Amino acid sequence: MTTPRMRARNKRGEGAQLRDEIVDAAMALLEDGTPQNVTLRGIARQAGISAPSIYPHFPDLDSILLAVAQRAFDILEQELGALDDADPVERLRAICAAYLTFAERRPHQYRVMFGAVWDAGQALERAPAMADELAVLGMGAFEVFRRTLADCVAAGRSTSTDPFGDATALWVGLHGFAQLQVAAPLFPWPPGLRDSIIDRMALLR
Repeated sequence: MTTPRMRARNKRGEGAQLRDEIVDAAMALLEDGTPQNVTLRGIARQAGISAPSIYPHFPDLDSILLAVAQRAFDILEQELGALDDADPVERLRAICAAYLTFAERRPHQYRVMFGAVWDAGQALERAPAMADELAVLGMGAFEVFRRTLADCVAAGRSTSTDPFGDATALWVGLHGFAQLQVAAPLFPWPPGLRDSIIDRMALLR
């Protein structure tokens, strides 16, 4: 378990650092596998600050968890975007494999990103002002899928006529596979299922 720490007061102008540390604290609690401790008090304790010190940076818990999801999607986007195989089909396969590895390696962050710990829809009902940020949440990572599938089409390796729609279907298929592997670990998953999902959803040839 991550040990809470006492924190020295930030100097003037270091508020952005404290904001990042609050997000760090929330992510640390999630990585410990204790989402029930991800409360304003729990995050403040983990960050070594008082709970009221959070409010100049985040008005509520939803805004902190949105920042956690944004950071996690940024990490995912960087990892997917770093794959640069010259062959677009091999690059797409590598991106899909990296996506599934991310879901397996960072399960608690993944659950925040996709609603198992934090429900973005309910958060939007509580705070409609979040709409603009939620509308673009994860779109950078998705764009890596769409752009790579478009490259497959341009190279004559995919029959897709709608890279956006088919990249969406591919993401849905990968997400379902990632979730079901956790929910049904004893299911006799057929070998080669990941490649089958990629081939069918991306219309590869």
